[in-house]
Amino acid sequence: MLRFADQIDELAEHSKIIDLPDRFNEAFGPLGWIAVGSALSVEVMDEALSLHAEGSIDEAEMVLVEWFTKENIELFAILRARRFHQASLRDDQLKEALQLYLEERYIAAVPLILIACDGLASDVAPVSPFEKGADLSCFDSITGHSTALPELMKLITKGVRKSRDDALDLPLRHGILHGRSLGYANKKVCAKAWLLMMALVDWATDKSSEEERRAQHEKKQQETLSDILEKHRQTQADRKAMDAFEPYHVDLPLTKPLTPGSPENAVSEFLSGWKAKNFGKMAQHAVNVTQKPAKKMAGEIRSTADHVELINYEILSIHRTTVVRCDVRLWAKAKTLMNEVDGEFSLVVFRFTADGNVAMPSEDGKWCIQQNFMYKIMQEKFADTANNPSTKG
Repeated sequence: MLRFADQIDELAEHSKIIDLPDRFNEAFGPLGWIAVGSALSVEVMDEALSLHAEGSIDEAEMVLVEWFTKENIELFAILRARRFHQASLRDDQLKEALQLYLEERYIAAVPLILIACDGLASDVAPVSPFEKGADLSCFDSITGHSTALPELMKLITKGVRKSRDDALDLPLRHGILHGRSLGYANKKVCAKAWLLMMALVDWATDKSSEEERRAQHEKKQQETLSDILEKHRQTQADRKAMDAFEPYHVDLPLTKPLTPGSPENAVSEFLSGWKAKNFGKMAQHAVNVTQKPAKKMAGEIRSTADHVELINYEILSIHRTTVVRCDVRLWAKAKTLMNEVDGEFSLVVFRFTADGNVAMPSEDGKWCIQQNFMYKIMQEKFADTANNPSTKG
C-alpha cells in the first residue's frame, strides 16, 4: 500500500508534465513560443508559466530567451539537424548564425537562421512547411501538435505588404527575408528563430519515425502505471544529468589505461588505427548515422585515407563540453596528394545511439569521431603549411 501510495504521488506529478505542453502553448503560443519535444527544460517552462500567471509577461519571456545558450543551440538546433542535411554547408551556415547570435549581431543572425530553416524544411518535407496549407501534423508528437508548430507557422508566415521599422517580437519569415520587416534585430526575435529551427528538426525526427510509432501505438496502450513512471523518471534523470554536467579537461598525456566507451578512448583508437592503416579499427569509432555494414564503412574510410596518410600525431587537449560532445585539439603530420602537412587542427567527438540519434545520458551510446576533419587536413592545412610551416616533429 505504501508503494502504491508513492506511485500515486508520482503519477500526480507526472500528470503535470503530461499537460505542460498544452498549458505552455496556450500561454505562450500567441507570443511565438511553443513546446518542443527535445528542447526547453521542464523547469524553464514551469518558471515561465508561473511568471505569466502573475502577469509578468516580459520577465517570463526573458526566462525563455536566456535558455538559448551556446550549448543548447549547438545540441538542439545544430547537432540534431545534421542527419537531415542534403548539403553539408548547411552546418556551416548554422554555425555562422550561432557566432553572430553570440556576438549580438542579430541583424545578420536572424535572416541566416530563417534561411537555414527554409532549406532544412524543404529537405525533409515533400511540400515545404512554409507553403500555405502545408500539413504539419504528426502522430504522437509534441512539436506536431495542432497548438505547436502548425500555429507557430501561421504566426511567422503572415504576409507583410509594406516596409516598416516597427520593433518586432516575432521572426516574421516573409517580412524579414523579403526586406519589408526591418525592426527584427533583437535577442528575443533571434531566440524565437532558433526555436523555430529546433521545432523543425524535432518535427522531422518525429516524422521519420511516425509509421513505426503508429505501429507501436497498441503496445503503448498496454503500458502499466510502473512503465509510465519509469519513462518519466528516465526523462527527468536525463534533464538533471544535462543540467548538472560541468565541462572538464582530460589529463594529458594519455598514459594510463583508457576507459572503454570514453571519448578519449575513441579518439585514441581512431588515431592509432589511422596511423597504422587499420581501417576496420577506425570504422568502429567513426560516425555511422546510416548504420552501414562494418566492411563498407572501413572501405569508405580507406578511400579517404588514400588521400590523407597520417604519419604522426600528438593529442594536445581533450575538452568534454557537454554530455554528448567532446572537443579535441591535435598536432598532426600527414601526407596528402599535394604535400606533407604539419600543424594543429581540431576534431569533434559526439555520442550517438545505434539508430543515429544523439544519445541522452540514460541511453546506450558510443563516442564517434566525425571523419570530415580528415578532409580539413587536405583542404585547409595545406595552405597554412605552405605559408607558415611548423617546426614540430
